[in-house]
Amino acid sequence: MARETITHEDLPDSSGHSYSHAIVADGRLYMSGQVGMDAERNLAGSEMTAQARQAFANVEKICEAVDRDLQDVVKVTAHIVDPHSRFADYQAVWDETFEAPYPCHTVLGVEQLAGPEYLIELEVEVPLGDE
Repeated sequence: MARETITHEDLPDSSGHSYSHAIVADGRLYMSGQVGMDAERNLAGSEMTAQARQAFANVEKICEAVDRDLQDVVKVTAHIVDPHSRFADYQAVWDETFEAPYPCHTVLGVEQLAGPEYLIELEVEVPLGDE
């Protein structure tokens, strides 16, 4: 199976960290989990709203790298630390990011993510074929 690695200069450098920002395979874009940090590895803030906005901005940059945008997203899996107290803030960012028809959406509560300061991580899929 042919695979193409997608990287973006406005995202944290993934070299040396054993992952790709995204992979294109079988006409589909698969993204590694995106968190709320910028290219210099600065966290967008300590609150869910800021981190979620940055994570979705990172998703948008990867989409643009393959000539797509957020409205092409078909599936989002959100991993949220303590979703009972943070879901409303996340949902507000979701609502400002997407419009109908909405992507499939799964929200998972987790105890902790890879970095103890991360509150959210987004996994995203985007079809690349013409419809």
